[in-house]
Amino acid sequence: MRPYGLILAGGGAKGAYQIGAWKAMLELGIEFEAIAGTSIGAINGALIAQGSFDTAYRFWSNANLENGVNLPGELKTSDNLFSFSNFPQIMKEVIKNGGVDITPARELTRESVNEALVRQSKISLGIVTVQLSGGMKPVEMFIEEMPEGSLIDYLMASARFPGLSNQGPEDTQYLDGGVYDNAPIGMLRKKGINRLIVVDISTRKGIGHKEDWSCADIIYIRPYDVKDLGEAFEFDHDANERRMNMGYFDTRKAFGLLYGLDYYFTKREYRNMLSEYGYKTCEQLEGLARALGVERIRVYTKKQFLKAVKQALDERNTEPEDETQAEPEVQEQPQEPNEAEATLTERIPQIIQEGKQRILSRFKKRDKLPEEFPLAIELIESL
Repeated sequence: MRPYGLILAGGGAKGAYQIGAWKAMLELGIEFEAIAGTSIGAINGALIAQGSFDTAYRFWSNANLENGVNLPGELKTSDNLFSFSNFPQIMKEVIKNGGVDITPARELTRESVNEALVRQSKISLGIVTVQLSGGMKPVEMFIEEMPEGSLIDYLMASARFPGLSNQGPEDTQYLDGGVYDNAPIGMLRKKGINRLIVVDISTRKGIGHKEDWSCADIIYIRPYDVKDLGEAFEFDHDANERRMNMGYFDTRKAFGLLYGLDYYFTKREYRNMLSEYGYKTCEQLEGLARALGVERIRVYTKKQFLKAVKQALDERNTEPEDETQAEPEVQEQPQEPNEAEATLTERIPQIIQEGKQRILSRFKKRDKLPEEFPLAIELIESL
């Protein structure tokens, strides 16, 4: 099989998806002649170039905020660095120290990436960053151009998100390469590599990005809804495992081993569904499943999928129509005036709450599922 060029987009914690994608590609026997990555995509590119999946998996198993940043106090939101509740603490670090200290992240990268192995690899690694000294200057550089011993510096420069401390080479100020090109297809096209695999986890492509698809053989791997990957700085072990599994399944789907839009089926099972129900109904079935919260990250048979959707719909339909309904009033015996006043005072909060409940029941949200997925609901209710 001819080797591919591999493009790895930036996206912080979402980068675990790319390692799951690599696992699927290893199983398929896919090889690479070059990798171009931005930010976390650059770090993942180095992990892939050195050839050890176990090392890459271990890196992501240990990827959390505790192992990534140094802060003087505990974060209010411990699994998402740039959450709104952490903003005052982050701004204090930016003002006082020029950014959040990411020395632990650098150390984790240094322990995981062996520069000698990357240089010895037959895969050429390229990274994107932005140099701030003397104005914003985009830097696209392959490892052959980097001085010996500087790979970790350039990887950290590529991943220097605004608000993080500077970790670039020679103490020069750098900025995350995603500002310029978060999915650097052009880097490999300029090397004459037109057979490409793009693993895209990004929501923004950068001011210098160009969709250079012409006359190229490109396999594009991306979640059906990129929001499923969560936030870029939402580091959590369970979330990373889920992202890796999603990357694995999506890659198998991209190479024709799995089928479906949002969910995953074997070719035979999905074609049976299409043949029996038609594309529109199958599309609505997957949309209904997502709306009902049916687990996505697994491979279904037709029978298993319909059963899961039916169970979720039945559970939804058997929920109480109005959970806020007030309890039946209990007739109270007449009381003395002073006792009645005291009881009324005690009941004021309850009276207010009951009034709110009556108002809420009048404006109860209308069930929109029958309007959005009529074919799917008709099918499920007929089972």
